[in-house]
Amino acid sequence: MKQLISLTLLLLFYAHSQASLVIVNGLSHEHTVQAGIKSQGSIVIKNTSDQARRARIYKTDVVHNCDGQTTFIEGTERDRCNSEWTLLSDNEIVIASQQSYTLTYELSPDDKIDATGSYWGVIMVEEIKDLDTIAPQRGVTVTSLIRYAIQIISNFNSEPVKDLEIIGVDIDTTKESNLVAVSVINRGNYMLKPIMILELYNDAGEQVFRTEIPYQKVYPGYCKLFELSINEVPEGTYNGILVADCGDENIYGINLEIDVPTPKSGI
Repeated sequence: MKQLISLTLLLLFYAHSQASLVIVNGLSHEHTVQAGIKSQGSIVIKNTSDQARRARIYKTDVVHNCDGQTTFIEGTERDRCNSEWTLLSDNEIVIASQQSYTLTYELSPDDKIDATGSYWGVIMVEEIKDLDTIAPQRGVTVTSLIRYAIQIISNFNSEPVKDLEIIGVDIDTTKESNLVAVSVINRGNYMLKPIMILELYNDAGEQVFRTEIPYQKVYPGYCKLFELSINEVPEGTYNGILVADCGDENIYGINLEIDVPTPKSGI
C-alpha cells in the first residue's frame, strides 16, 4: 500500500510539472544597440496544452556570484541594467491551445547613457494557473508554477573593454565527481563568453587529459564559477594549462600544478 501511494504521488507530481508554455526561440537574446536609436526583439511563446493558458510578463534583473549562485532580483538599481529602457508589448497574455504568441520588446537607450560595453536584464514569463475551487480533491496534489527567465543583452560597439581574470582554482571533492572549480571575474565593460579548457600533462610532458565546458556568459563586474570534472584522471600530480577562450583572440590562461585525489567510485 505504501508503494502504491508513493507511486501515485510521483505520477501526480510528474503530470503537474510538465510545462504548458514553452519558449520557442531561446532564453538568451543578444542585440547590438546605439544610443538614441530604437531596436526591437521578440520572444515566441507556445502553448502545448489542450487548454488556453495565461502568463504574466515582467522585468527583473540577474546577477552571478563567485560561488556559482544565480540570483534574480527586483528593481533596476544595478549599473548596466537595461530594464529601464526596455518596453514590453504586454504584461499579461492568454494563448489558445496549441497556438503561439510573439511578445515584442523595444530597446531604447537615450543619448545620456554611457554608450559603451554591455548592458543586460531579464524578461520573466510566468504561467498563471487558476485555483480549482469547484471540484474538491482528496489527498495531495502537487502543482508547480513554470517561470522562464529570458536574458536580454544589449551591446554597444563603442569602446568595448574585454578583460577576464581567473581569480581562483580549487579541487572540489565534496560532490559525486572530483571537480576543478574555477572562478573568473569580468573586469571589463563588455560581456564575455569564455570556453573553459583544462589540459593535464604527466612528468614526461605527455597530455593525459583534456576537458572543456561550452561557453557561459560572464557579465561586466561579476564572477562566474566553472566546474570541470576530473573524475577520469588517475590519482597523482600533474602539470596543467587552464585556458579561458573568449574568442576574437581574447584568450586568458594560467599554468598550474594540480594534485588529483583518488577518483570517486561508481561514477
